[in-house]
Amino acid sequence: MQVFKAFFKLVGKYKVGLFLYFALCALMTVLVASQYNSDDKESSFASNSYSVIVKDNDNTELSKAIVDYLKTQHKVEFHDYTQDEIKDLIYSEFYTAYVEIPEGFMDKHQDDDALQIKTLYDTGKASGSFVVFQLNSFVQGIIRYENAGFNIDDAIRNTKEAVETDNFVELNTKKDDSDSNSKLYSLFLFIPYGIMSMVLWCVLPVVLRFSNKDIKSRTAISSISSHERTLALFLGSTIVCVFVYILMLILSGCFLKEYLFTTKWYLAALNLLVFSLVNGAFLMFIASFPSKSMLKAKDVLINIITIAFSFLGGIFVPLELLGDDVRNVGRFLPTYWYAVGLQKIEAGNSFADVSSCFGMQAIFGVFCLAAGLAISRVYMYLKES
Repeated sequence: MQVFKAFFKLVGKYKVGLFLYFALCALMTVLVASQYNSDDKESSFASNSYSVIVKDNDNTELSKAIVDYLKTQHKVEFHDYTQDEIKDLIYSEFYTAYVEIPEGFMDKHQDDDALQIKTLYDTGKASGSFVVFQLNSFVQGIIRYENAGFNIDDAIRNTKEAVETDNFVELNTKKDDSDSNSKLYSLFLFIPYGIMSMVLWCVLPVVLRFSNKDIKSRTAISSISSHERTLALFLGSTIVCVFVYILMLILSGCFLKEYLFTTKWYLAALNLLVFSLVNGAFLMFIASFPSKSMLKAKDVLINIITIAFSFLGGIFVPLELLGDDVRNVGRFLPTYWYAVGLQKIEAGNSFADVSSCFGMQAIFGVFCLAAGLAISRVYMYLKES
């Protein structure tokens, strides 16, 4: 109990670093979640819109359909200007084009000497040509349908459907929950880096202090056995790991309200819990080495471990982008199996399918504990001899 109390007393001295890393993880969480703020799917294409002056002298079903079409594509205004005023406004770029539908256009639009829609625009600018091209395409589409035997109403309706951009143009849509890049996957993917950073920064110096030669000697002559000391340090490390895990789970849950308490969320949370507990075992492995040299290089050591584990394990770089040799090395790390398990969870696999990834992480933790105890025994034997 004395070791346990002393452990948390020392942990309290590193709480500033713990909250700094937590603030960094919170910022990363906000940045990742901000990419998924929009709930609406972006599935429509919007062409450029220009200001157009329209004058409808025909006022028939066909001319109204043309005006309505122009309204859907551009900013249509109705003004009575003289020809010189229109030219000045177009030249000054207040308007892009002028469209005038002549009287009797509907009656004569299919004749050999059909009346033509009068247009005025700057031929040196692509915007005016674009507006006139849209207008002519719409009118010619109606005429083609009429020539095919459709009446004017059906011809207008079919042409409107034919020129509707949503029917043949689609931008990238928002990915649904089944996609490997969902919000749950993205948030849970980088959390292991945050947990490793916080735990190593907060707990590793404390565990190394207990491995100090003088403190070990004092413990050896006290009533506390080495097994009790090791168990107290392991339990203390585990509690800190679980505390950090809960913090990160709550933080991510603030942005995953639509996923909370679903099967995917439970499996992802369990995957993260196993990884967090493995961190406690890994700490005991590191602490089994001589503490004096480790304490001096702890800052460098923490950065090397977290960055190396994250790169090789598929946290910073997707697993499919890693080479075969790198992936073979990564298979020995818990971050690799965490990332593989998260991919399986996102793909909709059951607990039975993901449990093997949990097991591989647990094996790494057991190995670290066993290796740490063995190394401690060896150092103790060398000192006694």
